Amino acid sequence: MQKGLGPPSPAGRSPALRTGAAATLGAFLFAAAFGLPAGRGADRAGAPAVPRTAARPAAPVPRLSSAALDSAEASVRAELERRAFPGAALAVGIGARTERLAGMGRVGWRESAAPVSPDSTLYDLASVTKPVATATAVLLLAQDGVIRLDDPVRRHLPQFEGRFKDRVTWRQLLTHTSGLPAGAAIRGDAPRERVRRILRTRIDEAPGSQVEYTDLGYVVLWEAAQRAAGEPLPRFLERRVWRPLGMTRTGFLPGQDCTACAPTLRLSTGEPFRGRPNDLLARRLGGVTGNAGLFSTAHDLGRFAAMLAGGGELDGVRVLAPETVREMLRQQPGAGRRTLGFVALCPREPHSEEKPCARPLAVGHNGWTGTSLWIEPERRAWTVLLTNRSYDVRATARMAELREESFRHAVVGSPVDVVSPDAGEVRAGE
Repeated sequence: MQKGLGPPSPAGRSPALRTGAAATLGAFLFAAAFGLPAGRGADRAGAPAVPRTAARPAAPVPRLSSAALDSAEASVRAELERRAFPGAALAVGIGARTERLAGMGRVGWRESAAPVSPDSTLYDLASVTKPVATATAVLLLAQDGVIRLDDPVRRHLPQFEGRFKDRVTWRQLLTHTSGLPAGAAIRGDAPRERVRRILRTRIDEAPGSQVEYTDLGYVVLWEAAQRAAGEPLPRFLERRVWRPLGMTRTGFLPGQDCTACAPTLRLSTGEPFRGRPNDLLARRLGGVTGNAGLFSTAHDLGRFAAMLAGGGELDGVRVLAPETVREMLRQQPGAGRRTLGFVALCPREPHSEEKPCARPLAVGHNGWTGTSLWIEPERRAWTVLLTNRSYDVRATARMAELREESFRHAVVGSPVDVVSPDAGEVRAGE
C-alpha cells in the first residue's frame, strides 16, 4: 500500500491479518478515488512503484488467424495504393501477444523517403495523446490516492476560475462533460500566457449537462495533473508507464531534425514539417500538452494496447490495477459513449453523443493525422493503425472506413483456435 495512506498496523497482529487489513483499506481507497461502491474495491490499490508481479498460470487465449491478419493488412495496403497516405504502420494483437507488426510504404511520397518501420518510424498521434498520456496520468494519480475523480479539479488548479468552475470534476473533464466549449480563440504572446487564458475560458452550461468533445478540457486536465503529480507529466509518464513497458521511442517534441518522424504537413518552402505537433492548439501551447502532441511507433503503442488488454499488466510488469483498466474502458454514466479517455465505437448504430453504445464494436480513440488505437475488452484483442494522411494529400483518405474494416478483418471476423499463450461513428477524437 502507498506510504502515508493509512496508519501502521497494531503491534502483535499476525502477518496474515496485517495483509488482509491492508488489502481491505486499499480496496476502500481505490473505491473512494474512482467513485465506486466500497464493495467493488481492488485487490491492489496501486502504488507509485512499478512492481514485477509473480508468475501465474496463464489461461489459454485465442489466436488471430493468419488469413484474418492478412486481410487486415491488405485493407491498409489498398488505401496505400490508392495514395490516401504515403505510408502506414499496423500492429494487431490479442492480450500480451502481438500477432502482426507491419510497416508499409514510405514516410513521404518520394522514392528517396525512408521506408516505414513499425519499430522506429515515429508518428504524430494527435488526439490519441488524450488516452495514452493525459488520461493515463490522471488515472494513475487516482489509483495512488492523490486525487479522486469526482472531486473538483480546481482543488489542484485554483487558476481554473469562473462560473461553474468550482463544480467541474476530473471525471467530467475526462468524459467531455465539463461544459467547456469545443474550442476557443487562443490569445497571448507566449505558451504560458495562452494556457492561463484557456483556464479562464467561459463555461455557459452546467457541468454534466451535456457531452461536447473539447480539446480545452484535456489542456486543463494536463495542467491540473501536473500540479497533482508534483513533476512534469512527461517525466511522470516516462517513469510510470513508458519506460516500464519498453516504449523507448515514445515522447513529446522529437524536433524538426527527427528523420525518423513521418511528416504531417508540407511547409511553404517545400520542406516536410515533422517532429512537432500538427495540431495548432498543441503547437501554440509549446508542443507539450494534454490534447495532442505525443509521438510514438506502432511497436510502442502496441505495447500500451497490450498492457490495457492484459488488465494493466504486460510481461510481468503491472502499470495499472485491473479495476483501473475496467473503469477506464467502461462507458460512463451521463457521458454517452465516452469512457475515461476513450470512446465506445459502434459504427453500425445511429450517431449520438448522449446515448451509450448498445453493442460496442470496440473502445478506442482516433487522431486527425490518421492514427488510431482500438481495443475489444472482452476478447482482449487490439489494433493500432498509424498513418500520416494529412501530409501532402494526394487522395481523400477513408480513415473511418479503414479503421473499422481493418479491425473487423483482424479481430471480429477472425476464426480462432485456442492455444497455449506461450505459443509463438461517433467522433473519436478527430
